[in-house]
Amino acid sequence: MKLYLDFEPCQECHTMMAELSSPEMLFADAETRSDKSAKFLRHLTYNHSEVVQAVMEDLPKQKKNQEPDFYQ
Repeated sequence: MKLYLDFEPCQECHTMMAELSSPEMLFADAETRSDKSAKFLRHLTYNHSEVVQAVMEDLPKQKKNQEPDFYQ
């Protein structure tokens, strides 16, 4: 899944994005890449509420079934 977000990155975002796109990271093992990506996503989640709002608006909503299956 790809999301294109329009937001104003802070200095810490720029630093982390540079690290994630560096040649060292491109050839790093999967665990290292996963850890760095998770750190960046945590930063976005906790420090950029506009990103969270955009993601929530873009993701499909799940409808809750009003009645449990045993009533049908």
